[in-house]
Amino acid sequence: MSSDTPARRRPTHRKGRATLTRESVGRAALDFLGRRGAAELTMRSLALDLGVSPRALYNYVEDRRDLIALAAELFEADWRPPELDAGPDRWRDSLRGFCGDLRAHYRRHPGMTTLAMSENVTMARHPAMLRNVDTVIGFFEGIGLPLADAYRACMEAIRLVVGFVEFQDALYDRPPAHLDPADLDQLPPPWLRSATEADLPHLSRAGDLEPGTPDTLFAFSLDIFVEGVAARVRS
Repeated sequence: MSSDTPARRRPTHRKGRATLTRESVGRAALDFLGRRGAAELTMRSLALDLGVSPRALYNYVEDRRDLIALAAELFEADWRPPELDAGPDRWRDSLRGFCGDLRAHYRRHPGMTTLAMSENVTMARHPAMLRNVDTVIGFFEGIGLPLADAYRACMEAIRLVVGFVEFQDALYDRPPAHLDPADLDQLPPPWLRSATEADLPHLSRAGDLEPGTPDTLFAFSLDIFVEGVAARVRS
């Protein structure tokens, strides 16, 4: 072929159906995760979801692990966090808004983090994610933390959000089959109760409290974290 001859491009549609690309396969995997969860994601189940043969997917991804790595990269690239403001009177609300936005992003793709860990896929490797992390470290330096503490605070903010989504939001967003959703409105929940509660005085008294919603619990967790950061800045 002459160097002046333009390269042939894959058709964007075939028989009325959009043709696959590596990115479209990765985005289909992200969508699948949001609807059905990590446990059900296989090459065969995704192919069935797309209306193609499993063999067709291997033209774009090497295997399930490569599929998950691709989905993780797209997940990272799609996060567009709000701008952080390190002003002395504004940084607390700015940090709360940032963490709330990150929580919403992870909730859209439940199980993404634990799936990547179980498949030994490095999550924070996309340039967009790395820039976001770098910006957060700079924010914490901007409010007065030394670099070592700024780095740790950045990592703790991410752990706080991801842990809350995986272990708290997930129970409400997609209750597991063995869990009665009504149990989530009890305080303490059934798994923290005993037939004889005489030796559990504090848990027994907690039954008089109003159970919080995920949003109120997240706000409480953020308050603890933000005020802990503020105390660190003052010290």
